[in-house]
Amino acid sequence: MFSLKRISFVGIALFMMVMLYGCGNSRQEAQGENSPPAVKSDPVATNSSETRTIKDAKGDVEIPVNPVRIADVSGSTEELLVLGYKPMITGNTDMANSLEITPILKKELPNVTPVGWFQTEVNLEAISAASPDLILAGPTQEKIYDQLNMIAPTVRVPYGFNAFRERFAFVAEVLDKKTEMDEWLKTYDQRAQQLHDQITKITKEETFAVIEATEKEIRIYSRTGIADMIFNDLGLLIAPGTPEPDPWGGKVTSLEALSTFNPDHIILLSDNDRNVLDQSKVWSSLKAVKSKNIYRMTSRQNYNEAFFALGKEALLEQIAEQIKEHINK
Repeated sequence: MFSLKRISFVGIALFMMVMLYGCGNSRQEAQGENSPPAVKSDPVATNSSETRTIKDAKGDVEIPVNPVRIADVSGSTEELLVLGYKPMITGNTDMANSLEITPILKKELPNVTPVGWFQTEVNLEAISAASPDLILAGPTQEKIYDQLNMIAPTVRVPYGFNAFRERFAFVAEVLDKKTEMDEWLKTYDQRAQQLHDQITKITKEETFAVIEATEKEIRIYSRTGIADMIFNDLGLLIAPGTPEPDPWGGKVTSLEALSTFNPDHIILLSDNDRNVLDQSKVWSSLKAVKSKNIYRMTSRQNYNEAFFALGKEALLEQIAEQIKEHINK
């Protein structure tokens, strides 16, 4: 009797597991059928057990064909949204607070778990607790790659903070989403060209500079972030005398050096009015300052938005609107 009861119990348990599995799959398939093919749509959850081999910065790695629980600590969360994925872990945190996600992601992914800024140490325990089926890690996570790989298949993205297009292209290739990336970039570049034409119709050969001012120093940017958007995306003319950049895309400059650097327009990055430019005679003597051709942004906007897909879209419009509104007065 004991053995028959045991067999009966096991049979019932197996039957219940099959029924639950079937219901789960039905719910997932229904969600996939009803979701629109937009940025905010959920990824397709079928065949998640299938795998394929891709090549990353470490070599060959076997990843799910259709990952549904992605932990991103490579800085690619906004690009994943563009490609149709909703990561459940992110390293894209607010410049002002590494325990919070950026303002844009608060709107797009209100339930995503932040694990620290992707350019610094991330919380391994939080990543493990989320049970991801795929992890995207950047150059900063080189030392913890083996630990991440023990949690889930980990793709080592070779491009970091300052290489938006290269990073985007690599992630799109890994996830077999190159078409989606190409479509987004085409739309973005077309809009940037439209705004370039509208601005330069008035400014013509006038030059631009991107300057960040803090309480302690001045940094002139020539590439990366907002500077990349101004000089590459919008194609506005860079001011002569712009110094060669360091790896972060800018160069710390003295107040005195500004006297030989005289752009027609300045995008000023500053989180508050208390900076080294206050009461500076050199600053007030600059052509752009005299003409009031100053367009204020914040350092926080630069680091939270200008290096990522959705942020770049928003900033492109904001910067261009500021410039157009001012020069059309």
